[in-house]
Amino acid sequence: MFFISLMIAFNAFTSIDLKAATANDTIAGKTDTVSANVNAEKPLALTPYHRNVIKFNPTPMLLWGEIRNITLSYERLIRKNQSISIQLGYLVIPKFFDTVLNLIRVNEYARRGVNIALDYRYYPQFRNRRPAPDGLYIGGYLSYYGFRFNNSIDILATTSSGDGTLRGTLNMLNLGLELGYQFIFWKRFSVDLLMFGPSLSLYYRKLELTGDLDKSEFEQIDEELARQLIDRFPVLGYLFGGQTATFSGGNANISTGFRYSIQLGFHF
Repeated sequence: MFFISLMIAFNAFTSIDLKAATANDTIAGKTDTVSANVNAEKPLALTPYHRNVIKFNPTPMLLWGEIRNITLSYERLIRKNQSISIQLGYLVIPKFFDTVLNLIRVNEYARRGVNIALDYRYYPQFRNRRPAPDGLYIGGYLSYYGFRFNNSIDILATTSSGDGTLRGTLNMLNLGLELGYQFIFWKRFSVDLLMFGPSLSLYYRKLELTGDLDKSEFEQIDEELARQLIDRFPVLGYLFGGQTATFSGGNANISTGFRYSIQLGFHF
């Protein structure tokens, strides 16, 4: 899917725009060795069919394998070739462990999360032949992802016994640029492909473990949880910025991130 999206972007960039071609035609009758070009007027933005798009984003469902990950967005044209949008979603990190190093076993697995995003898009009229929001777009975005899990555990270590709790927090704030292409079919049906979205990202992670465990056992559990999470979801590896992968305490760092998605919507 991602490869197909890149091919669409490549074709959009390399397609020849009729107006741009007219602007580069040589003037008939000229005999000098330097060809003269007609001065092109700035192309006018086309009048949109409609100004609103409401969309469903199945990308979190596909990436995380959780049917409960529901994300919706609303895009509104503020000018003929510019728009803003807001995205809201409920996210759940999939269950990625049952036991950790034979030290703890999870009894109950409570998970929840949220994502919020604000986008600005510019649809260049010299590149798009149909009115916005159909066509190639560039823009910027601010997004937030927050995850929580709160589990009751059995302590299996031979030196310990009893019950405990395991709580984790993962927050991500991203500021980035985006490149994508949105198709409007039959003036109503939208397919929005966000293909490239690099960002500067601030991450905060924290792990809390209660129960009869000594410091060395806690450190082992901490490192193993981070390793299992990265093994299951390699895209999260950059959260740790090349450091030893742990959640312990409260850790914040600035790194780079990435964003891409496919959305299906109704244009009205």
